[in-house]
Amino acid sequence: MKIDWEQATPDVLLDRIAEANIVGMGGAGFPTAKKVALARKNPPNFVIANGMETDPGVSADEMLLEQHLHEVLNGMRIVARILSAAHCYIAVSNEATAQAAEAFLSVNETVRYLKPTYQNGAERELIQILTGHVVNENRFPAFDGYVVLNVHTLFAVTHAISGTPLTKRLVTINSETRWVDFGSPVDSILGAENPIRVGCYATGHRPRVNEVVSAEVNAISIDKSVDALPCIHCGWCADACPRDIPVESLYLIAKQQKPNLTTERALSRCNDCGACVVACPSNIHLLDYLRDLRRMNLNEQERISRAALARARVEAREQRLRSRAAEVDSTRTERMQQQHKWK
Repeated sequence: MKIDWEQATPDVLLDRIAEANIVGMGGAGFPTAKKVALARKNPPNFVIANGMETDPGVSADEMLLEQHLHEVLNGMRIVARILSAAHCYIAVSNEATAQAAEAFLSVNETVRYLKPTYQNGAERELIQILTGHVVNENRFPAFDGYVVLNVHTLFAVTHAISGTPLTKRLVTINSETRWVDFGSPVDSILGAENPIRVGCYATGHRPRVNEVVSAEVNAISIDKSVDALPCIHCGWCADACPRDIPVESLYLIAKQQKPNLTTERALSRCNDCGACVVACPSNIHLLDYLRDLRRMNLNEQERISRAALARARVEAREQRLRSRAAEVDSTRTERMQQQHKWK
């Protein structure tokens, strides 16, 4: 059933978004209603429509803004109504889109064209660029009242409020963007004979068993890493990294297939931007290796934690046994002393 969002209460609108099970369609997949509800507890609120197309070769968000700009803006305004937002921002990576949006914005709405670099599309960086506020890296932005939502997510919000839930999304398939139904098997879209990645080539992952197109899938790409050549130690990966991570060193460590907890600090700075993958002249998917190393380290930390817990349990048991033995000895000695007195 359609809801008149300009007349409906914020609670009614938020409930409809929750009922529609809308999640972040920029890749994270976090429930939208939960994010909005959390920010609502921390006013003043600001809504940011993220239309930054920063994944190399992907144009799904850009095409959506070209075809359905009004519905995206309505989704932004619906969220703003729920939050009684102080201001709304829309960030885009296409100058023509920025000019088109400018004509439809109200006083408390701002559109910004930004160069399509990965950092400009990241949530915290986008907040800082648009508002000047620096969000704590260890703190969810909603705790500071900021709600950053991908334009596809806002498009889904508009559809949910209008009573027509979204059943498909725009997906860039090997440089061509088209509408794809949710639930379509990803390995059948480019043909089973083609090795693929779900997402853009730089940041995507190899398809899981029976994986289908979901709300978070914005691209399906040919996997060039199957033809990877040996590393030539050129250092381009480290030069390309925006966070100064020693990518080549981590790659060589990951190739050993052994956990290395000394790499944790460097790995924690990685934001999976894929810049190293794009820079590599050997087509090595370096991000795969960094993710593998992160996973191995996590498993090693869990193993160490389990071992420490087991050791603590053994020590506690031994302490209980010693205490029990001492108690038995004390009781036995006391009884013997009592018997001696009776004699």
